[in-house]
Amino acid sequence: MLHRTLLAMCFVIGGLVSYASAETPESALGRRIFEQGIGRDGRQIGGRIHGNVFMRGQAVACAACHGKDARGGGEAFVRAPDIRWHTLNKPFAPRRAGLPRPSYDQTTFARAIQQGIASNGVQLEPAMPRFDLSQDETAALVRHLQTGEWLPDGEVSSKVVLGLLPASQSERWAQELGDRLHSCPSSDSLAGFPPLEIIPYTDPPDALTKLAAKISEGRVSYILAPYIAGWEDQYFEAARDWPVPSLLPVTPLDSPAHPNFTFSLPGLRSQVVSLLERGVSGRYDVLTVVRSEGDLLSREMLKVVRREARMRNVRLDEVTLERSHSIEKGALWLILAPLDNVAKQLRNVRHKVNRTALVPAMFFDPAAARRIEKQMPGITWQIAYPYVPVNTRTGRWRSPLEAWAEAGCALLAKIGEEHPGGVSGQSSIVLESGLTLSNAHDDMSRRRQVIVAPWEQRKALQ
Repeated sequence: MLHRTLLAMCFVIGGLVSYASAETPESALGRRIFEQGIGRDGRQIGGRIHGNVFMRGQAVACAACHGKDARGGGEAFVRAPDIRWHTLNKPFAPRRAGLPRPSYDQTTFARAIQQGIASNGVQLEPAMPRFDLSQDETAALVRHLQTGEWLPDGEVSSKVVLGLLPASQSERWAQELGDRLHSCPSSDSLAGFPPLEIIPYTDPPDALTKLAAKISEGRVSYILAPYIAGWEDQYFEAARDWPVPSLLPVTPLDSPAHPNFTFSLPGLRSQVVSLLERGVSGRYDVLTVVRSEGDLLSREMLKVVRREARMRNVRLDEVTLERSHSIEKGALWLILAPLDNVAKQLRNVRHKVNRTALVPAMFFDPAAARRIEKQMPGITWQIAYPYVPVNTRTGRWRSPLEAWAEAGCALLAKIGEEHPGGVSGQSSIVLESGLTLSNAHDDMSRRRQVIVAPWEQRKALQ
């Protein structure tokens, strides 16, 4: 079994997987603000209505007007709207007359509750309090409104989609992914998005226990984008026997060829083989493989490289950064270590020829690449991406977070359309932005999904 700690660190997702309690401080704070009007450190939050009437605590608690279930309500001539997040995130206010409004995101929501300005720029009714919430209190309230306990009207007994993310607030990439999945852009489908409930977990056993309990209720249709970087083997072993498929697992490794794991992005093994297929091509007889001594993941990938090199009659020059005094052989490099570590060792490089460096995206670092270029003018980069790196509509390059969020939202939209045979029965999903999600399980199909692109192209587009 591979050591996953370094894997999670290298996986652009950012940081080691660390854990906190499942009842996070943020979720508890959001609930107190909503139900009691109590903010951080027990303070009573304040709100101003009708311009000059100031109230505090329970009097301005969201539940007082919008109801304990956030579905809205009111008294006399004042009616509070439905503020469940899946409702706020729709482009039109349900059952309300007037002009359509853009969907809310966290920025426009904060402006609405603090300044009284709706997402379309119109002033909210004066009976709506203008709150004195801080940024972290606002974020906690949003998190509470996103909870899966509140399902859309008429869907109390319907199927839900589960997400799975570490509870720790230090996992900012994971938390941002959850926020984006809860705030997907409006779908063209009339069916809309299905209910999404994200499960926070403290450690792998906690995650598996919670998922099994939810699945046993019989209301789960899919598990979407489970964050399993660092404990893939445990998850895959358990999920093989579940009656629901896992879509788009968040991991840098290839998922097993099994019907319960669908629409996975190609992992590191597929990226390495694709780089060799397109980078060697009979033009080189020596390949210099650069790796870190303590990285067991790159050591595992080295086994793949050795096998591929034998098939191609290519001789390997294996370089371990921590133990090598120089990197000099060969015009072709394969980088299996964080590029920043390689950049720090370049004082020992003997620059005799122009080199081509093959780098899987999880090891690539733009800043490190620029430092290397200063020391080695003429070096060229070939980067393997597990997704199409350029949005074909905008010309912008996608970050890993953008790719996973866009793919997750596309899958949610497809689930809402209720295709015959389910989403996992589809062979592929093609987005207008150029991102393609494939349901293929064989190695050849996964390698075809890998995009190998030169770094110069990315620099030209920035």
